[in-house]
Amino acid sequence: MKTLRFPKNLIEEIDSISSIKKTSFTDFITTAVRSYIDQLKFTESVAESAGAWSVKNHPELSDGTEKYVRKMRKGRQF
Repeated sequence: MKTLRFPKNLIEEIDSISSIKKTSFTDFITTAVRSYIDQLKFTESVAESAGAWSVKNHPELSDGTEKYVRKMRKGRQF
C-alpha cells in the first residue's frame, strides 16, 4: 500500500466530480490511473508497430488502402 498526497484544489475538484458521478474518491482515482496506464501502453504499442505495413511487405496497398478495399468489394457479389 502507498500513501498519496494531492494538492487541495485537485482534491476539491475530484470530490466535486465524484459526488456528481456518485463514485468514491478511490474509485475515481483508480479509474483515472487505469485509463492513463492503458493510454501509455497503447501509445507504446503504436510506436513499436510503426512501419509494420510497409509497401515492400504489402505491395497490394501501394495505391492506397481505399483503392484496395474498393477493388476487393467490387469483386464480391451480393
